[in-house]
Amino acid sequence: GAKPNGILCYYGTASLISKMDIPLIINISASTVQSQHTKKVLISTIKQAVAIDAAAVAVHINISSKFESEMLTNLGTIAEACNTFGMPLFAIIYPRKEKMNGDDNYLELRESSPTEYTRLVAHCARIAFELGADIIKTQYTGSSESFAEVVSAAGGRPVFIAGGKLCEEQQLYDMVADAMKAGASGVSIGRNIFNRNNASEIICNIQKIVFS
Repeated sequence: GAKPNGILCYYGTASLISKMDIPLIINISASTVQSQHTKKVLISTIKQAVAIDAAAVAVHINISSKFESEMLTNLGTIAEACNTFGMPLFAIIYPRKEKMNGDDNYLELRESSPTEYTRLVAHCARIAFELGADIIKTQYTGSSESFAEVVSAAGGRPVFIAGGKLCEEQQLYDMVADAMKAGASGVSIGRNIFNRNNASEIICNIQKIVFS
């Protein structure tokens, strides 16, 4: 079957996939939808990631959240620890807020004002760069032209796009192709792969786009 170039997971999950000979990126931040899901807290350590020979650690930050300052503190703390241990830092950084109607990902703004939305995502990428991220994962802005601004804001750091909500398969491929055209370095996609019956096929197709 298809083999991804890396798997982003939590410390406990790593035990299930560590024998697959695939580089692991350990997410050391988390939240649940049962509580304050936009507030990501640190739940693992760099030492745990080092102990299982992880390729990198990930920290999730939501910019414009009322919990933003706490998450920025976490990112700075982990960036320092990564430097100490020689561990690459994978920053997952989105514009996300708390909103009663559930639109915490600025989907309305993306439709109504693409320019303003792009400015927000580019701001996220710049924050990650400024605070020491080695790789930046963020949301796709909707077009190659707009996402090129995000890549530029990242200061030369590799930028990966998130997969977002489940979409049509061809739409997924088009998004990946457009992001790569804009200068993205890769993708970090979850539900748009593992929630499908033909996940292996999709991994192969995306790899062809990314590495063409």
